[in-house]
Amino acid sequence: MPAPASARAHGARVPVTMRVAALAMLLALLSNLALIGFVWWRTHDDALAALRGQAVEQARALSDVYADGGVRALRATIADLRDAGDPRFVAALLDGAGRPRDGNIVSHIPGAERHVAGFQIVRLHAAGTAATEEAGVVIRPLGRAGWLVSGLTFSERLTLQRTLERSLALAVVLSLLFGLLCGLVTAGYVGSRVRAIAVSVDEVGAGDLARRAPITGSGDAFDLLSTRINLMLDRISALMAELRLLTDSLAHDLRSPVGRLRARIERAMTTEDEAQREALLGGVLQETDALMRILTTVLEIGRSEAMAGRERFAALDPADLAAELAEMYEPLAEEAGVALVLEATPGISPARFAGHRQMLAQALSNLIDNALHYGAAGGTIALFVGVEGDMLHLGVADRGPGIAAGDEAEARRRFGRLDHSRSAPGAGLGLALVEAVAHLHGGTLRLDDNRPGLRATLLLPMARNSA
Repeated sequence: MPAPASARAHGARVPVTMRVAALAMLLALLSNLALIGFVWWRTHDDALAALRGQAVEQARALSDVYADGGVRALRATIADLRDAGDPRFVAALLDGAGRPRDGNIVSHIPGAERHVAGFQIVRLHAAGTAATEEAGVVIRPLGRAGWLVSGLTFSERLTLQRTLERSLALAVVLSLLFGLLCGLVTAGYVGSRVRAIAVSVDEVGAGDLARRAPITGSGDAFDLLSTRINLMLDRISALMAELRLLTDSLAHDLRSPVGRLRARIERAMTTEDEAQREALLGGVLQETDALMRILTTVLEIGRSEAMAGRERFAALDPADLAAELAEMYEPLAEEAGVALVLEATPGISPARFAGHRQMLAQALSNLIDNALHYGAAGGTIALFVGVEGDMLHLGVADRGPGIAAGDEAEARRRFGRLDHSRSAPGAGLGLALVEAVAHLHGGTLRLDDNRPGLRATLLLPMARNSA
């Protein structure tokens, strides 16, 4: 069966290491070409400027000789300069038609070139050479004596230029090789780091959740990527462990109520006493409501931890919310023989705090219920609201037995039950829901020793005060 087109296309792709190597080589080549081009241009320009200066100075000196001694002195000076041995020197006296009469130039100089003022580059044939060549010359009129042509050929400059060009060509080749070597080394390093991360990810995908991406400690981009991947894997591992614990806890904690529910249904089905049947069915409803409360609480915890419900955030006054709950729970506190005290900081602007009113009320209700169940012996329960800096402090304090330092993690866990509370009603989801609500609002739940008792505080961020 032929491979899919996507698979063939994937297989035909150039490996990333080769692409990195090619890119490094290309960058090295372009940078070296730019540098070489600049060096060649500067060298050519500087050499031409130097030749121009020498030619102009030489023409000025010969003109001075002519002005002082006439044609005879000029001829003698040209002969002396020619015999001095400088192979670049060219000079001649031209007649009116541009034909050379004296000097070492044997080619005709056209009229268009003779009438160019200043330095120019022309092609001419010097005596003793096999072909014409370029020269930088200055042509000056001498009246009836004709024209004076003097300058320097490019022969030495061309030799230097050819040497420079060969050196630059060698530099290009070396830069290509060096760029290829650097590219291969870079590609090998990149490839090895990517493969190491890919192997770790593959092993995690195969089920090894303890595997982590390697970190070399170099602090490069791959270490940063590995750190982020490891943080993500840590979070996934924690969620998986929590999911397993939740599944086990649900199976364990729902077994008893489901068993009781089944037993009551069986008894209701078999009894002939109408009053007893009604009582059993009432118990069935109670057990069903308890199961629904457990499942609803678990669902609310999951939604809060997933940050679901933030779209329902609205500005609210935490002090008003606490006052409403205090009024609602005051009769229950009186029945339990407990004084419910409201300690609220007045004047908290609703513009500084936005939250999910229903979830915050549920969290505070859980804390008050816990205080009524476990802290009523202290005689006083405080529902407090305060602000410290940009943090809202919202919670409940009691004077009961509190939570030992070693039991705090168990108290926060879903379905966590401490030894002294195992006989009390409940599923152990109260503090877990409170902590999830704090997470939903970007805050935390802090449990402190109230000496005696427990002080549970929701620390929630507020908008910064612009005053």
